[in-house]
Amino acid sequence: MVINPIFAQPQKINYQGVAVGANGKPLKNSTVGLRLSVLDSLPTGSTIYTETQAAITDTSGQFSIFLGGGTATVGTFANIPWANGNDKFLKVEMDAQGGSNYQLMGTTQLVSVPYAMAAKTADLAKELQLGALIRGNAGRTWQLTESINGPMWTCYPPLTLADAGADQFNVCASSVNLAGNTPSNGTAAWSILSGAGGSLGTANAPATTFAGIRGSSYSLRYSISNACGSSADTLAVSLAPTTTPANAGPDQLTLTGTTATLAANAPAAGETGAWSIVAGSGGSLSASNNPATTFTKGTDSAYTLVWTITASCGASRDTVKLRFPVPVATPCGQAVTYVGESYPTVRIGTQCWLAKNLNVGSMINGSSNQTNNSSLEKYCYNNNPANCTTYGGLYQWAEAVQYQNGASNTLPLPTAFAGNVRGICPTGWHIPSDAEYCTLATFLDPTANCVSGTNSTTAGGKLKSTSGLWTAPNTGATNSTGFSALPGGFRFTNATFNNLGTLTYFWSTSEYSSSDAIFRGFSNTNSDYSRIINTKLYGFSARCIQD
Repeated sequence: MVINPIFAQPQKINYQGVAVGANGKPLKNSTVGLRLSVLDSLPTGSTIYTETQAAITDTSGQFSIFLGGGTATVGTFANIPWANGNDKFLKVEMDAQGGSNYQLMGTTQLVSVPYAMAAKTADLAKELQLGALIRGNAGRTWQLTESINGPMWTCYPPLTLADAGADQFNVCASSVNLAGNTPSNGTAAWSILSGAGGSLGTANAPATTFAGIRGSSYSLRYSISNACGSSADTLAVSLAPTTTPANAGPDQLTLTGTTATLAANAPAAGETGAWSIVAGSGGSLSASNNPATTFTKGTDSAYTLVWTITASCGASRDTVKLRFPVPVATPCGQAVTYVGESYPTVRIGTQCWLAKNLNVGSMINGSSNQTNNSSLEKYCYNNNPANCTTYGGLYQWAEAVQYQNGASNTLPLPTAFAGNVRGICPTGWHIPSDAEYCTLATFLDPTANCVSGTNSTTAGGKLKSTSGLWTAPNTGATNSTGFSALPGGFRFTNATFNNLGTLTYFWSTSEYSSSDAIFRGFSNTNSDYSRIINTKLYGFSARCIQD
């Protein structure tokens, strides 16, 4: 084989030669197989590049090829380190039959052309700056960056790392808001990895909604993709079950004894149930958390109970009404025993009244407001129980009506009273309405004005006691009715007590505004019967009228 001079070409080396057979004659018009290897430093140095290709000879046995234009089997032609300072040698092997049974033809040092190529590479390197971009395959772009190991090409633009946001556990709803991070470049996508019955609002939006089935758990995947690759993050979602709807069981309106067995539904696992008494006095529960507990009646014949089921996502409630036999009404004029205390009764016109101020409930300090806690509460003048024994207890308006229909001292009634309001009175009796106090006034004084201010200038004297508890002069007092109004004073809104012996006030059930109610008043200095409007937060006396 004869090797002719080598000429430089861009990114290839022109190689020419004459193929000679074993007989020393040129191989004319033949196809020969070539294997070309570039060796580093020495003719026997390490192989840094090898390629194979076929060549066709002419009538003189001559052929011409480009080194770098064949099929690479070792290394990459573009990555041959021409400029590393080492000599380079070209080893040529040939198969005269055009196959791959190569025979060594010789090794020759490469001189001029590789250095020219190295110079070109150096010139190219001088032109490249950090941040330079080149286009690659599959739509990718590469950017020249620098690492601790030197320059390197990285895919550009860089991929935004996916962040699905914080896990959402025990959500009290059937859907949640998702908030994946917005990619600076690339496409976002949500998918459901596990959990049945879930759905996504807009799957390719970072901020979207996910809806599922209450009581179920889900795993969601959030991914960001671009030509440089993809990144993913997962998010766990659990939707807390809905609270079991409470069912207090059927009303029991024809009870014959003194007890009732309740029949509420049982709460689910992780939930609790509880009974409470919202209407009726003196009743008791054998076990307030038992759906099938036993209720024992107290002083009332009718009760309303609430069964409440509570869970992490709230509570549900249902009511049941109980009605026990109604005791025979006490004839007017016969004393009524109520919570261990005897109350005389008196008929005035068509009405039957207790002839004594109510004294029922547990005493609380005047510094506190009375509350709806299923326990009757009272004030005693100057926080002295002896004053309750003599004059009766003092009550705020909502306590007197026992919070019926949601009564409050600061808010309007959600539902107006209809019929009698028993409040703190014994069974068969109730707190009088404004109209019933008007009936009392007009019976005693046909000229009474029931609209406002002083209803009558004489009726008060007929109702005031003459027992000597009133401070002189106790003007006009005759107690001709037997009503025996006592001067119990009142508890002021600043928690002080005032006017024992000189004034008394009795609540009506009639609300005037969200914070005011109507009541009747008597004084030691006149015989007036007065209709007054003021705050429900006062502590006044209470009288009861028979149903």
